[in-house]
Amino acid sequence: MALIRLDALRRVNIRRLDQLRECIRKHGIEEFANAMNDIEGLIEELGIVVLEDKGSLGELLEVMRSYNLLPGDALIAITARHYGIDTILTFDENFKRVPWLKVIP
Repeated sequence: MALIRLDALRRVNIRRLDQLRECIRKHGIEEFANAMNDIEGLIEELGIVVLEDKGSLGELLEVMRSYNLLPGDALIAITARHYGIDTILTFDENFKRVPWLKVIP
């Protein structure tokens, strides 16, 4: 997402996320095909494995309530726990509230 936002800023001066969403709604995601290709290439080059999301609705709601997380962050935390991942690389400070995750900025 960060590469798409950077591309949007450089090429069409879109600064806000709501503006980016509107641009994609009007013109399609293919407007940012180069950034998407860069992301895909980086994932392949680094050998990154994209994991399937895990967790039930009950587990999602429990983690959201327990650690004051939005659904997307709660799903990441649950998926990490499912796969035995205890360390994540992120600038998102919210994950520091999750006791089974070590956050590396």
